[in-house]
Amino acid sequence: RAGGGQVLGLEMLSAVTDLGRRCVAANGAEGEVQLVKSEAARLLTAPPEGAPKLHLFLAELMDSGGLGESLLSLASAARRGGLLLPAAPLLPARIRVWATLVDLQGCGTALDSAELVPSRLSGVALWPWLRYRHRRSYSAVDLAAAEYAPLTDECLVFSAVVGDAPPADRLVALTAQASGEANAVVWVWEADLDDSGAPPLTNAPWAARTHWRQAVKLLPERRAVGEGEPLSLEVASGGGRDL
Repeated sequence: RAGGGQVLGLEMLSAVTDLGRRCVAANGAEGEVQLVKSEAARLLTAPPEGAPKLHLFLAELMDSGGLGESLLSLASAARRGGLLLPAAPLLPARIRVWATLVDLQGCGTALDSAELVPSRLSGVALWPWLRYRHRRSYSAVDLAAAEYAPLTDECLVFSAVVGDAPPADRLVALTAQASGEANAVVWVWEADLDDSGAPPLTNAPWAARTHWRQAVKLLPERRAVGEGEPLSLEVASGGGRDL
């Protein structure tokens, strides 16, 4: 209605695709909006012959960890696959991740929280049991409800331009600001939606609340750290699909 031309929407779930089509129809926009049930990677990497070049890439593919819905890899595929015009903007434009090494005692109202348990329960250490459990890459947690002690300052560990090739894995240098037992990493993200200089969208607990929580990953082994101790954190994104 605002003169935006044709809109192509991709959704992998049938029920969500059907709901979206009903919403489009209810607003009389069938002629302008086409919803396709498809794995985004399949269409973005190999667009059908004759597919029109798109003027804008818009994706809400962030999760609590920032990259868990393959935002960077899909955006890069769209740019390389020829579906976008060379000057087409991508929204969001950039994403950054800030992480802190912590001593996590309780996960509060964590989602996917089967592996997020206190270090001790009724005086019994639970870490040996965790060695034998399958862990997801990370879990979503409400840091406002979690029990943890920061052991380092929050540090920028990842920064990427959406549409470019995802950054290579790297080691990030940290310094312990307190003594304790490091057993987890918590992180938040912020995304620049465009180049206007507007405040970024973020899931940080100090910002306006969104439906996103924050991310936490348990370390393979807990480790005692001392104040002032130099530390390093390995940051890998699996080709832009996950942290």
